[in-house]
Amino acid sequence: MNNLTVTEYKDIRVLTTQQIAEAYEAEPQIITNNFNRNKDRYKEGKHYICLTGNELREFRAKNQNDVLPNANKFYLWTEKGAFLHAKSLNTGVAWEVYEKLVDSYFAGEEKVKPMSVSEQIHLIAQGYTGLEQKMDNLGQKVENLENTMNIDYAQQKQLKNFAAEVVVAALGGKDSRAYRYRYEDGRKLSSQAFSRFWHDFNDYFNINAYANLPRARFIEALEYINRWQPPTNMQLEIGRINRMQD
Repeated sequence: MNNLTVTEYKDIRVLTTQQIAEAYEAEPQIITNNFNRNKDRYKEGKHYICLTGNELREFRAKNQNDVLPNANKFYLWTEKGAFLHAKSLNTGVAWEVYEKLVDSYFAGEEKVKPMSVSEQIHLIAQGYTGLEQKMDNLGQKVENLENTMNIDYAQQKQLKNFAAEVVVAALGGKDSRAYRYRYEDGRKLSSQAFSRFWHDFNDYFNINAYANLPRARFIEALEYINRWQPPTNMQLEIGRINRMQD
C-alpha cells in the first residue's frame, strides 16, 4: 500500500485490477469474479473505465508492465469502484486499505520534499528554527479538527444510499411483497424496516442523526451498514409476508 504506484487516466487517479488485488490482499481473479457477479451495480465512467482500441493502445504504451500484450480491453477502477470492491470482499484488510486510499492515494496526497542544505540554511537565516515544531503542532491541530468534524454532504449521501440498498435487500428487493406490504392500519413494513435501521445506526454511534456522524468514523459506519440485519422478529415477519400467496 505504501509503495503503490500512481496510475492516472486523463488526469484522474485510478487503480488497475492488479493494484486493487495487491492492496486488498486478494487474487486478481477474485476481483474480476466479484465484478462479473455484480456487474449491474457498476456504472462505466463512475465506478470503472474500460479501455479498448486506441485508448488501450495509448495506455499500454505508457504502462507496458501493467497491460498484457494480447489484451483487447483493460479495466481501470475509480475511487467509487474501489469502494464496491471493498464491499464485495468485506474483509478488515479491504476496508482499512480503502480508508487509506481515500485519505492519500485518491486525495493526491503529496509527500514532503526533503530540503537541500542550501534551503535549510536559508530557513535558518530567516529565523525559522522552530519550523519543525510548528509543523508538528499544526499537524496535530488538523488531526484534532478532522476527528471532531462531521461527515460532509457527499459522505451523507453515500451513507444514505448504501443504507437504502441494504434495507431494501433485507426486505427481499423492491419487487418483493414485503417491500410493498401495508398493514390494515396503513403502516408500511418497509417504513418500519428503515425506521429500525436508523434507530440502530444512531444508537450504535451515539448520535441523534446520521448527518452528525464524526468524519473519523465514516469507514466504520460503512462496515456497520454492510453488516446490519433486521432484528429476529422483523426477519420472521418479512419471511412470512414474502411467502404469502396472491
